Amino acid sequence: MTDYITQQLTTREENDVEAWEKVDTLFSRKLWHQLSIEIVNIVEQQEFEKGSLLELHNNFISTFVDKINPMTYAKLCLHISTDCDSAEGAIAFLEGCKERMASNDLAVVVLLAATAELLLKSQNNEEAKAKLKETDKLLQKQAGVTEGHQHYYRVAAEYYKSQGIFHEFYSNSLRYLGCIELSTLSIDHQVALAYDLSLAAVLGKGVYNFGDLLSHPVLESIRGTDKEWLIDLLEAFNTGDLSKFEFLQPQWSADPDLQSNEAIMQSKIRLLALMEMAFKAPASDRRLPFEKIAEDTKTPINQVEVLVMKALSLTLIRGSLDEVDSVVNVDWVKPRVLGKEQVETMLNRFKNWTDNVTNMADHMQTSAPDLFLKSNN
Repeated sequence: MTDYITQQLTTREENDVEAWEKVDTLFSRKLWHQLSIEIVNIVEQQEFEKGSLLELHNNFISTFVDKINPMTYAKLCLHISTDCDSAEGAIAFLEGCKERMASNDLAVVVLLAATAELLLKSQNNEEAKAKLKETDKLLQKQAGVTEGHQHYYRVAAEYYKSQGIFHEFYSNSLRYLGCIELSTLSIDHQVALAYDLSLAAVLGKGVYNFGDLLSHPVLESIRGTDKEWLIDLLEAFNTGDLSKFEFLQPQWSADPDLQSNEAIMQSKIRLLALMEMAFKAPASDRRLPFEKIAEDTKTPINQVEVLVMKALSLTLIRGSLDEVDSVVNVDWVKPRVLGKEQVETMLNRFKNWTDNVTNMADHMQTSAPDLFLKSNN
């Protein structure tokens, strides 16, 4: 029994003593994995006076740190760093932990991400950015998604949110959600994240695919709340529904971020309306007249060519402009995660195609029966 364990057994509340007796047994038997798990449980469940978590690390955990799982140690360090008197002290502590785990990239990733988060909270954005770049380089060495990715994506999303870089916040937040169980987040956290993601999707540069967010259960957290209109707004953008967008103006114009970026929204939803037109057009006839584009996208006829050129430059569609006949010949539409109505459109298109094939086969069989060989079974 170490002096530290003896101290805990004599000073802890009666309800906590059993856990420390278990620690004593595991330590004596050198069952390091089970011991580390028990210490994690104690750190998460028991109360510690100020400075006592650091004492736990320095007087006990540090004596067998090389014998336990590096990721478990990294997680313990995250808890213990909250016991430091300042952000600077916590950063220094995590740096020391990182040096001990230098040979394990994933443990270093967890500690680097935590350091970046502390730097970000201290408004030291440049150093936080540098730590995130260092973290990203380590993650690129990994095969597939690891436990370390969720730590990186969460802090990267916070960084890009602080910088107002909507599209990077959007992509990193969705990746973070893809690494965790949504139930591990509190309802308040889910609501805040759903709100931030909705704004980022609408305002984010290059974000023209709303299906990933619309299909994610995080949006369910704002149903039945005063933010539910955001789901309707996302659906309007997803299908380029300008009428619905205008109907929702009382809601989105009351939001300062959306109101101040109205021009961005107006431009984006018209591009999405053009994409939806091209998507719904039959593959055999994707000639879109300027007048029809002007009508569906609510764009002045003299601005249609500019709208189409922008869609082409962003590779939202591919095709060519026929300025003589004032039409756009669309060859391709950028793939997106489809909503229910869009899937139904695809289903109807496939049904029409199969009907056309069947009709053609019947016509050929009638007109040229010698081309069809019938076999008797």
